[in-house]
Amino acid sequence: MTEGDSPWRRRAIVAGGMFAVAAWVAGAPRLASLWPTQLGYGDIAGLAPFRELTTAGTLSTANGLLTGLDGPAPADPTQQARVAAVRANPCKALFGLQTDPRLPIAFFSDFNCPNCRVLEANLTRYDAENPDTIRIIHHELPLLGADSVTASKAVLAADRQGGYIVMRNRLLRARLVTDANLMMAIANSVGLDGARLVTDMQSPALAATLDQSRAIATVFGFYGTPSTVIGRTVFLGTLPEVDVRQIIAEELAKSPPCAAAR
Repeated sequence: MTEGDSPWRRRAIVAGGMFAVAAWVAGAPRLASLWPTQLGYGDIAGLAPFRELTTAGTLSTANGLLTGLDGPAPADPTQQARVAAVRANPCKALFGLQTDPRLPIAFFSDFNCPNCRVLEANLTRYDAENPDTIRIIHHELPLLGADSVTASKAVLAADRQGGYIVMRNRLLRARLVTDANLMMAIANSVGLDGARLVTDMQSPALAATLDQSRAIATVFGFYGTPSTVIGRTVFLGTLPEVDVRQIIAEELAKSPPCAAAR
């Protein structure tokens, strides 16, 4: 047996091959994310100028369904009126009346949704790298349990004190809770009035804000999170960052999708 054919050499070659395969398996998803997907789009009946992305993303859902979105319209007359208003002016419902020249992005998320954090990080990174290009409008769509609802109410209540972002960032770093006293302590720790925040969390106006997000979800068929509208492009789930940037580039190259609502 020659030195080149020794068992140790053969074992090293086999081990090296196995290591290469393992490295490819671990790195393939990351490598795939570096190249854009061939994205496809389809019209959304009755919701012009919006279009839906036919490429699937990764969703976080409550048993795969959001009750009411795949069935009859909500029975509550007030909620029915909200749904009708969204259908009549989806641009206003998603983005509000605005004169901001940046590309609007409506982002529907749940605090218990890990996929939401991935997409939000991608959007935030793009915003940091491309100042004054996009505007992210957050919509709370808590689908994943009572603590999701509590966290959504907390950030909306914090918004009344000008503390939406600071409270949102704090809750994203914490294990979510439903205890009012602990939520009060968290609010106090970030410089907000905790007692006022807990009181505001119970207000009818705040509940109406969450119901409005549900109405938009009903119209657009958002049954899980994240759900996103970039300009005129609607998609569910988390996409590779390169695909998100491709959609943004395509939307920036077009005329504003909701000029009539500005």
